Amino acid sequence: MNAIVLVGHGALPEAMKISVEMIVGKREDMRTVCLSPDDGKEELGQKLTALDEELAGCESVRVIADLMGGSPCNAALERYAADERVSVVSGMNLAMVISAAMEEADAAGMIAIGHEAIHDVKALAAGTERPYAPARRAAAAASLSDEPQQIVGVRVDARGIHGQVATAWVPRTGATRIVVIDDVAVHDETQKMALKMAKPAAVKLSILSAEKAVERLSDERSYPGDRVLVVMTRVETLATLDELGYHFDLVDLGNVPNRPDTTTYVKCVNLTDREAQVVRDLADKGTGFTARQVPADPQIDFVAVINK
Repeated sequence: MNAIVLVGHGALPEAMKISVEMIVGKREDMRTVCLSPDDGKEELGQKLTALDEELAGCESVRVIADLMGGSPCNAALERYAADERVSVVSGMNLAMVISAAMEEADAAGMIAIGHEAIHDVKALAAGTERPYAPARRAAAAASLSDEPQQIVGVRVDARGIHGQVATAWVPRTGATRIVVIDDVAVHDETQKMALKMAKPAAVKLSILSAEKAVERLSDERSYPGDRVLVVMTRVETLATLDELGYHFDLVDLGNVPNRPDTTTYVKCVNLTDREAQVVRDLADKGTGFTARQVPADPQIDFVAVINK
């Protein structure tokens, strides 16, 4: 027995399954995992865990994710990295899912068919379509070795580096390096691999403990010329940095998921009493806090919200 698992943002996996079944008929071997706006890394992991019993008897499992570096893709990689039965492919399109369903295509086959399905249709019909050559994405700003580094953004986001960070925040800030501060990830090879795969190709990555981050960020020549986007997965990391004597001027709260004993302050920002106190204490010391998921969202003064 084989299985196909579609993972992605919003209702896309469910919609893709419906579209596939319109063409090939009902598929009992296909499962879907959808990331809702309120889901954090833990909730997404729980949705994958819920499939364990159904997938236990499968000889092979093909996971097809929508966006390379997105939270669904990252979660699948972390969960199945050591499972030799499971392949994980990104860039989901209808042609590749059908190939998995009808031809039982493996990872290489799905990727080939997915590429073959992408055309400039009018140019193809006219015989003028140019061969596709992947363009290298240039860094948003070139590093200048004689200039000090500049912190261009600081985010708390439980998903770490994911689609919103890679496709929205990096271009908006012009970041040339992402610094992830995470005392757990720095010792976890699977998490480090997922972070490396999630970042944009032209952007550099440093995964640091809180102590090492203070050392590097305090020295403006640690990353000469780089525009640094700082990402933390937990509010508690800010408290650790505070204990080490380091503070940011402004922190943006992105996705802080709903958990036991949390209070929802704004959409997708849910804090325990301890986390709320961390924010208040740092605000008293001069750190500003905003709440936004993507750059286009209104910039909410989170300090005013939490002190109501």
